[in-house]
Amino acid sequence: MQPDNYTNQELLGLLRAGEHRAFNEIYHRYWDKLFYIAAKKLEEYGEAESIVQDVFVDLWRRREELDIYETLEGYLVVAVKYRIINYLARQDRIRTYEQYLISQLNTTHSGTEEWISFEELRRWLMKMVSGLPEKCRMAYQLREEGYTQKEIARQMQISEKTVETHISRALKTIRASISQLFSSLLSLLL
Repeated sequence: MQPDNYTNQELLGLLRAGEHRAFNEIYHRYWDKLFYIAAKKLEEYGEAESIVQDVFVDLWRRREELDIYETLEGYLVVAVKYRIINYLARQDRIRTYEQYLISQLNTTHSGTEEWISFEELRRWLMKMVSGLPEKCRMAYQLREEGYTQKEIARQMQISEKTVETHISRALKTIRASISQLFSSLLSLLL
């Protein structure tokens, strides 16, 4: 029997067993609808496509542990909607932060000097982050981009507890470096 003749429940069973044809059939059945939902909400086709692709990648990665209690279509639609919500929330945080930075730059009297100092500190922080172990650095950078621990865990394919450990280790290392930097600066001033 061809995959296009299977019910969604049969396709899910085959998907859990790692059957690529079942995944392809699910993809072909629902990609257009999910893309339409994402594109309509975001009005950014590239981002809409990326979100839908991420949902399908996640579906394949989690195929063995999937417990879908509703319909497959409902599950996929909700997954797309949650990704849209998270994307919009991240965009909103970025806009808020950019507006804050702009307002701070506009109200600063010695803007150029402070901007140069800020840039030096930012470069120093980037150097500190780049020196972190790979997993710590990845978890820290994803957190800075606004991802939740759950999203980071899913993307890195590790447990949330491991994400928490990586982020804690990264923050501890950065704090120690900042403390050392300020001690050095204080000794120079004295």
